[in-house]
Amino acid sequence: MNKVDILCDKDRILMEDFSRLSLIRMSSHTTLLGSLPFFSTYQDTNVKKEVDKDRLIIREAARAFEAGRPVCDLDLEDIFEKTKEVDKVFLNKLLIAPFTLSVRYSDFADIRIQRIWLISRTVYALLAHWPEGGSFIDAVRNAYPEKKFKDVLAEILHLYNEETRMLSKSIRHLGPFRSVVGTYTDALYRSMEDVKEDITRSAVQRIFGDKTVYA
Repeated sequence: MNKVDILCDKDRILMEDFSRLSLIRMSSHTTLLGSLPFFSTYQDTNVKKEVDKDRLIIREAARAFEAGRPVCDLDLEDIFEKTKEVDKVFLNKLLIAPFTLSVRYSDFADIRIQRIWLISRTVYALLAHWPEGGSFIDAVRNAYPEKKFKDVLAEILHLYNEETRMLSKSIRHLGPFRSVVGTYTDALYRSMEDVKEDITRSAVQRIFGDKTVYA
């Protein structure tokens, strides 16, 4: 597996664990929601959408890095436009009556672009500090002090949480389900913010906790 594939795989594992733990944290407060068809579909597809979007961002940043372009020259707007294609696949899977999803990108464009920028800078930093024959852990330890890496992970996840909350609020024409959707959105966001601290701490511990173990 090459370096870019490793970065994509590490991101996928992180996001899947993050989603799973967030839903577990939320379930004790919103048991009813898991039984509704829309929410079970939403929960399953949202994280897949995010993994696909992150993969796109990672590959675009890595391609620019390998071409020798400085990170400041990345066309963030172009990458943003490409992420909309991932959204279209996601939305097509959620065409479930009586719900209608209408995404207003103006609501969260700035947040998504911030996240694209942060992921791209992280890709550049890791690839620049990744020795030939070295591991992902080598790259992280070379590129970041422990606290800085934890802060970067936490901010990437926080921006994802903010965007997810805004995307959830794009659901329209809910009739009697409006209050249920509001409960779901608020509970999901609180759970994700809580779990963000746990999962970043765990990830950092795996990388920096034992200075002699490489994986």
